[in-house]
Amino acid sequence: MNKEEIALLSHHIESLEKEMDLVIKSDGELSEKSALMQSIPGVGRVLTWMFLAKTENFRNITTARKMACYSGVVPFDHQSGSSIRFRPRVSMFSDRSLKSVLHLASMSVIRSENDLRSYYLRKVSEGKNKMLVLNNIRNKIIHRIFAVVNSGRNYEKNYQNNLVCP
Repeated sequence: MNKEEIALLSHHIESLEKEMDLVIKSDGELSEKSALMQSIPGVGRVLTWMFLAKTENFRNITTARKMACYSGVVPFDHQSGSSIRFRPRVSMFSDRSLKSVLHLASMSVIRSENDLRSYYLRKVSEGKNKMLVLNNIRNKIIHRIFAVVNSGRNYEKNYQNNLVCP
C-alpha cells in the first residue's frame, strides 16, 4: 500500500515539474531569467523556481541584500545599547524553505571543482566554522543570481570588468 502511494506521489511530482517547466518556457522573460540563473554553478531547477516565485520574477524583491535578509543568510547582532551579549546570528523569521534549498545548493557547489569550493576549503583551513562558511556561500549564490539577472549575461567564472584600469 505504501509503495503504491509513493508511486502515485512521484507521478504527481513529475507532472507538476513538467507543468512548471512549460509555464517557464512559454514566457520569454521567465525562460531567459531561468537560463541565466542556471548558468551559475550549484543553481538548479528547484532553486530557480523558488527565486522566480519568491521574488515574483524579481519585481517584489529587487536587490540581493533584501533577498539575503529574506532567506535568512545575513547574521544580525544581538545587542541592547552598549552591551553585546551574544554573537551575531541569523534570523529565525526567515523563509525556511528557501533557506533549505539554498543550503542544498551550497552543499552541491562545494562538491564540484570551482571557486566556491576553493573558498570553502581555504576558510575551513583558516579555522572558520563550516556552517559559517556555508552561510557565506549561500549569500554569494544569492548575489551571483541577482548579478546575472540584472546584467542579462550568463555567469562567467573569470569575469574581467572593462571599467577597471590595468
